Amino acid sequence: MFEKEFAEHLGCKYALGVNSCGSAMFIALKIAGVKPGDKVLSNAFTFTAVPSAIHHAGAVPIFVESNDEWGLDVVDLERKVVESGAKILLMSYMRGHVPDIDAVMAVVKKHDLFFIEDCAHAYMTSWDGTLLGRFGEIACFSTQSSKALSSGEGGILCTDDLEIAAKAILYSGSYEERWNRHHGMDADMMKELQNQIPGYSMRMSEITGALLRPQITRLGEIHKIHQSNYEYLESLIGDHPNIRVPQPFPKAEYFCDTMQFHLVGLSREQADQFVVLMIQEGLGIQIFGIDRNARDYRQWAYLDGAEKVDLPATVKNIEFAVDLSLQPHLGHREMDVISDVIHDVLDYLING
Repeated sequence: MFEKEFAEHLGCKYALGVNSCGSAMFIALKIAGVKPGDKVLSNAFTFTAVPSAIHHAGAVPIFVESNDEWGLDVVDLERKVVESGAKILLMSYMRGHVPDIDAVMAVVKKHDLFFIEDCAHAYMTSWDGTLLGRFGEIACFSTQSSKALSSGEGGILCTDDLEIAAKAILYSGSYEERWNRHHGMDADMMKELQNQIPGYSMRMSEITGALLRPQITRLGEIHKIHQSNYEYLESLIGDHPNIRVPQPFPKAEYFCDTMQFHLVGLSREQADQFVVLMIQEGLGIQIFGIDRNARDYRQWAYLDGAEKVDLPATVKNIEFAVDLSLQPHLGHREMDVISDVIHDVLDYLING
């Protein structure tokens, strides 16, 4: 029931519940035909779960630069497609940031790429009125504890293609014809594929599905709360001389459950101290490019040589990038407090 209702929410034909977004991405890569040693294009700026899924599939990530607003750099994407010969793009909307989707799709079509969307951070996020998750062959969502749909752990794989959905169900572990529990499946196709595809025991549990179902209808309400808080907080801190909040592309509409901004004019030592002082004041922020952050590609030691990959734009764009969570139980009063703390800490660091 959850799968059917989420598919209706997104506007796709099929949705499959799995045990994590990482599992959804792994299954998507298997469906795309990834074999050990194959190259997969992906954002350099993303969470470690994305390259981990590529590693899990035995493939080699080809990292693409990010832009100043933390979305994938489309110019570098085309360059890396030509240089690598890779035919699969696993693109993250990290923290809900959206690249120029029109330009991305032009590259995808020009080079006939198999496009997988990582929408873990992109609920209710759209491009030119179309929800993210509706552009690739497969979209993957997360229901981990910090996501808009939250079940502690969990993931969703979405597609319009019946054969992709059938294969995904079997890869997730549809033993003993448990595919009958999923809506819209073709019995003949499922029986034909049943023993051709390994089952990786990645199914979503019934309890998880039950936890998630009532949350779908709340997404619109939560979206409005996040947008209101984000816009208000941006109006309070956006003009600060030591803060720069990059603006999204005009066609993009964000969920706004987090805010990112660049610290400007601070030394490395001051930026590090900014994090410490903010945490002491009760605001648990982080900077993407410091302190062994799991979103810094240079820290992914399980990828041989990742720290040596030359991605100057990505490094520049994460070195002083502050990440602030904005939960939906907060309101404008709390935004006032957050703004005051940010101003006070920066004033202390700059003026003593």
